[in-house]
Order: sequence, then C-alpha cells, then structure tokens
Amino acid sequence: MEFDLIHRYFKTPFGGLAQANPDTVLFGIGDDCATLRLAPDFHLFTSTDTLVEGVHFFSDDPPRVTGWKALASNLSDLAASGASPLGFTLNLSLPEIDENWLAGFSAGLLDIATRFNCPLVGGDTTSAGSNPLKTLSITVFGQAPASHLGFNRAHAKIGEEVWLSGTPGLARLGLLLEYQRRGRLEQLCKGHELPQVQALLAAMPAKLRQIAVSQLGMPVPRIELGLQLRGLASACLDLSDGLSGDLAHISGASEVSAILFQSSLESMWRKLWPEIDQQANAAGLLKVLLVQTLTGGDDFELCWTAHPNRHDAIQSLKVGLHCVGVIEPGSGIWLQSQGASRERVSSCSFNHFAEIQN
Repeated sequence: MEFDLIHRYFKTPFGGLAQANPDTVLFGIGDDCATLRLAPDFHLFTSTDTLVEGVHFFSDDPPRVTGWKALASNLSDLAASGASPLGFTLNLSLPEIDENWLAGFSAGLLDIATRFNCPLVGGDTTSAGSNPLKTLSITVFGQAPASHLGFNRAHAKIGEEVWLSGTPGLARLGLLLEYQRRGRLEQLCKGHELPQVQALLAAMPAKLRQIAVSQLGMPVPRIELGLQLRGLASACLDLSDGLSGDLAHISGASEVSAILFQSSLESMWRKLWPEIDQQANAAGLLKVLLVQTLTGGDDFELCWTAHPNRHDAIQSLKVGLHCVGVIEPGSGIWLQSQGASRERVSSCSFNHFAEIQN
C-alpha cells in the first residue's frame, strides 16, 4: 500500500520535473538515497520544516493549499539565504489513507515545485498510528556560488537600512478572517483587542480580504528577490513568526538595535489599501494593522539590512519593497513615531507550545 501511494501520488506525477533536471538530480525517488550534483564551485544550502494539522493548517483547508504552503515555507528559507532550489524530500505521517486528500495535496505540491523548478527527490510515508493528526515534514536543498555564503543574521551593521518585501501582517489578517468565518475570533483576540479587530475586518474591502486569505494559504516565496539581493544585503531572514520577533533575531545576533519607522509601516499599508484614510477611524485601523505587522506570522516575506548606498539599487529591483527602519547602536526593536518618540517593541513571535489548536 505504501509503495503504491508513493508511485501514484508522488513518483509518477513528479517524475517529469526530476527528468527535466538531469544535471542536478542524478537519482531520485526509488533508491535508498537521492543523488544530487552541485554546480562547480557552488555551496549546498538546506533547510527543514514540519507542519502539523491543527497547528499550522486547518483540518478542513483544501489539500491543494496545504501542499503549496508546505513547500513554500521551506523555499522561503532558501530565498532568505540567496540560494536557488535543487530539490526536496517529503515525509508524511497520516492517520488514515484519504486518497482525495492525497490527490489534492500532491497537486498543490506539484504546482509550486514546478513553478520554482524544485524536484521531489525522496521521502517517506508512514502511519500516524493512534495520532489523529497529519504531520508533514519537508527538507529542501539549494545552491549558491561559493563566493556567496548566505545572509548571516550577525552581519547587520550600524547605519544600515531595514527593508521589507510585500506587506507583512497580511497573513495574520487572513488568519483572523478564517477564525471569524468559523465563529472563533475571540480565541485569537483577547479583551479590548477583539472589538478593534472586528472593526478592522468589517472595514476591509473585499479585494484586501481575498489577498489576505491567499497570503495565508498560498504565500509566494521570494526566490528571485533573494538571488537579486546577493551583494546588496548584509543580514536577511524570512518572516515566518512576525516582524518584531524575527527582526529581533538579527538584532540579537548582530548586537545592535533596529529602529522601525511607524510612518513607513503605515505607508506600506496605505499602498495596499489607499482608501483607508477615508474611514472615520483611519488612525485606529492603522494602529491595528501595525500590530498585525509586528506580531503576525506566516507571511514568508523577506526582511533584510543593507548599506544606504545600496538604497537605489534595491529600490529598482521591483515594486513592493519598503525601507522601514535603520540599524543603530544598542539592543532590541524600537518603534519611532512621527513625533520622534520611541517605544520599545516586545519581540513577540509564534510560540509552538502556547498557540491554540485550530
């Protein structure tokens, strides 16, 4: 049964992608080990992530969406390192054989693997036993020229600018909308936060709602941007656990402080929602959006630092890149308002052992 499933949903549909990369995938699914070949004078990059049903994805999420997101989270790590994909392995732990779910999951996985030319080269499928939840683990492999060693988190320097791609916080809005749809919004929003979030969700235009839900379920890893940032960025990471918590990793490793400009973060949201200033409570809505940017997760956008003399080169790369802060002496993450006052930001990240099950 196990080998039949592997052939039907993985080896056969993914075989063409492996065959299209004969220079890198020498042997793939079907042998005890996959054999990958790096380009001459290239280094290997690797990352692994695990997704658990009820923690990282809803039980009733479309399986095609789950398949896409499972690989997207790993490819985002390659993007944050400036590496191009070579291939990936997949481990599935399933409580039962649900062929409809497997077909949808495989299709979503193949969609994103094909888009980023990342062949499936091996893995394992096992029973979850008495555990009723699905567990998905992916390990991704990438490569970059030996002259590029990645964007180490300890390489941020005083005076450098802080940059973001996309609109971090969008995935959190998508999560809030999903909880609202399930009638469980109060589980994510406590006390005074609940009416503020409800007001925000009620004011959001339909197009922004669609974008937010898509960002949550089917984020697009910034592989191309990561490659373009070689030689431009110093420190870089992907935003999987919220801006304040993730940027704190750079701040701590580099022994510096990061100052975020409130006006720049608000401008980022205004570009996505230009009508927001027409709302009666625009200032209050922007404040709630700012909280989502700082504490939300699962955006898989990039955050990096770069010398000011790289500003124009970075800005010319593409639309949707935002310079939102600066690196200074000190420690921690700080938010600077338009009145020049600064407030220390709590480094709130997703806690796998505290977050409620969904």
